[in-house]
Amino acid sequence: MSQSHVRILLSLTFIAALVLCLAASALQDKERPLYKTSYRVINVHAHFDAPNEEALKAELEVMDRVGIAAEVNLDVGRSDGNLPAWLELRKKHPGRFVLFAKFTLKDFARLKEAGFFEELVHELEREAKLGIQGVKIWKDLGMYIRDGSGVLLKIDDPRLDPFWTKCGQLGLPVLIHTADPKEYWYPLTYNSLHYGTRSENDQHYRNPEMPRWEELIRQRDNVVAKHPKTTFIGAHFGSQTFDLQQLAETLDRFLNFHVECGARLRILGRLNPQAVRDFFAKYQDRILFGTDGGVLLAGRKAGSSKNITVYPVDDPDWVRVDPANADAVKGWKEKQALFYNRYFEYFETDRLDLVDPNGFAPESLRLRGAKLPAEVLEKFYHANAERLIPGLRPNGEKK
Repeated sequence: MSQSHVRILLSLTFIAALVLCLAASALQDKERPLYKTSYRVINVHAHFDAPNEEALKAELEVMDRVGIAAEVNLDVGRSDGNLPAWLELRKKHPGRFVLFAKFTLKDFARLKEAGFFEELVHELEREAKLGIQGVKIWKDLGMYIRDGSGVLLKIDDPRLDPFWTKCGQLGLPVLIHTADPKEYWYPLTYNSLHYGTRSENDQHYRNPEMPRWEELIRQRDNVVAKHPKTTFIGAHFGSQTFDLQQLAETLDRFLNFHVECGARLRILGRLNPQAVRDFFAKYQDRILFGTDGGVLLAGRKAGSSKNITVYPVDDPDWVRVDPANADAVKGWKEKQALFYNRYFEYFETDRLDLVDPNGFAPESLRLRGAKLPAEVLEKFYHANAERLIPGLRPNGEKK
């Protein structure tokens, strides 16, 4: 047998072994019992879509099944919008979910009108008086929202300073989503995590009007620096998961800046678990648990862009489950429970065959569990949220 034939045979053997390994892992994932955490958990990054009692009931059933005590609803609208309806639902389910008012593209629709920035602060005050517990700022600020002259509105535009200041004065933490993963701003190469999962046309560097990733992070950091009395929580590890060293330096610089982990395990889980443990141990008072999961959301429509440019609650490309369809809701609840299960397994175990909870490359990507220490999990899962977010009170539960 020639050397070339031997190499081909070895390659085929390796591929067959890999396929069997992935198949066995997938089968094991389906057959093993659902992983239910024994810790008190608060999920600070959840999308509830529109107010709906039946949808909320479905999510609460999943939360009870997997062990989530409370969630932060980031989809709350204006005082003259859906906020009153959410307030009524909160009364019916005390202690189970927190209301963060979102400020997205729709809320900046009247940006061209005189007095807009003053009215923005007044609206914040009205919402606070009604009972919101925090604020959500989405990535369209800095990336897509334009002012009256057609220029992109920067995150650190001085006209927004009274808004950031008022958040601090009212004791409202700001969960701010800035930019996307840094890799989205560069050409896809053989070394790219997102190689084969994103089109080159979707990469932000191809959009001449898109600010550089570094500029967006600079704008956010400038706001955090200018408003030390306002608490900021950076969504998705502050979009800095590709460089935990840089994120560490950011946390060192700004004591009013914190982060949550939603939808970034595909990046974090490729790192050495010891590095992840050390990072979480050092910044155990600064990291919160979040998932970026959606209530009765069943993924995005086939063929939709990989770039999510519209806030989820307003995005027609999301597939929504009808709350009146009992079979569809039952199937969604099973998937939602597994979604949370995968987060807990990553943070609590040292398994080597975990898949990304948010569904990135399930056919190929495997994550290595971080197995965080118990004292770190207590802060990460709930204590940090209880300290930073109004209305969340520690109940003394321990593992």
